[in-house]
Amino acid sequence: MRFDDRTIPRGLLFFWAAWLSIVTLTNVLDGLKTMRMLPTGWAFASGNYAFMASTVAKYGTPAAVTAVLFAGVVLWELLAAVLFWRALAAHRRDAATAWDAVRQAFTVSLALWAAFMLADEIVFAFDAESTHVRLLIAQLASLLVILALPRLGAGERTVDTGATRAGSPS
Repeated sequence: MRFDDRTIPRGLLFFWAAWLSIVTLTNVLDGLKTMRMLPTGWAFASGNYAFMASTVAKYGTPAAVTAVLFAGVVLWELLAAVLFWRALAAHRRDAATAWDAVRQAFTVSLALWAAFMLADEIVFAFDAESTHVRLLIAQLASLLVILALPRLGAGERTVDTGATRAGSPS
């Protein structure tokens, strides 16, 4: 098995794309559960709608506004997930637009966590804010790792682990 300078960036892009896809899916399922389109015992749902509703209730926020806010968050997460999948695909093709795609994905996703942190302060959701801060830091660290490794087309260093596939020459 061979690893090169593109292995870690691609792994990070894959991780964030997959993670955001799962988050989006569980939030969509939570919304469907809230609208009673799924049974109340449905377990694979985030529970974020009820959390959001209870958090904004202190301001007397109408249910329709809560639903619109939740849908906005889900769409933002979906956009970030799509952009990470697009960045991974561009990175795998070594496309000239790969860095732009990576930058777009991180910008949209980092903006989501920053918006959550601002909202957490407004509604005094300090427990949730610590999670959002950690996600922001984790994504910034991922971006820094990607930036620290050589850019696409700038030469590649490889590491051969010595492992061979069955039937392939050593």
